[in-house]
Amino acid sequence: MEWFENWFDENYLKLYSHRNTEDAEKQINLIINTLNPDKHETILDLGCGEGRHCIIFKDRGFNIKGIDLSETLINSGKNKEPELDIEVGDIREIKGKFSIILSLFTSFGYFQRDYENMKALNSISNALKHAGWFWIDFLNPEFLKSRLVPESEKTLHDGTRVTEMRRIENGLVIKDIIFETGETYIEKIKLFTKEQLETMLEKSGIATTGVFGSYLGEPWNKSSERTIIYGKKTG
Repeated sequence: MEWFENWFDENYLKLYSHRNTEDAEKQINLIINTLNPDKHETILDLGCGEGRHCIIFKDRGFNIKGIDLSETLINSGKNKEPELDIEVGDIREIKGKFSIILSLFTSFGYFQRDYENMKALNSISNALKHAGWFWIDFLNPEFLKSRLVPESEKTLHDGTRVTEMRRIENGLVIKDIIFETGETYIEKIKLFTKEQLETMLEKSGIATTGVFGSYLGEPWNKSSERTIIYGKKTG
């Protein structure tokens, strides 16, 4: 079983319950100002989780759909916002056609094998309409390496203690998550440079149009916090 098939459960929701919409609002403003989407266009949010970004798009009048592999996260999102159009789905097998596809908050690089990550990008390209946009918000490996905290502990709202241990190994950033109640999980994200992502996108038929280094739209450089690439389907 892949690490992401059993991690995004109720404990994931507990661990990350503190996340707010501030960064989501900033990035959605950047997406709208950059791509200028028509509100009749269909947008797809990949790895949507509970639908944090979908809610904002929907509230602004956009036609947004989300998919995520975690049934737990999808059900939680629907319980909170029953009108959200989110469902369980695999980014390697996207169904439908979309004018804009989004991969936000490092929802890429989950597969350790390169061909699996390319399969996801090919699926994205195939699901884009002619001249459709793809927007990917990924971590910047150089920034991550300079800021990596090897170990930290936190106490959740219910009093549970959680230890998080981080390392970079074989081109992956790996986090071990240990709950004092005995449950243990792992996260593994493959590290791709900006240049690697651009090359992979080109191979899948998506030409890079621009790159940002933050949710405020700052120009990208080697020390940027994020690598945000947007491009158009060329075929």
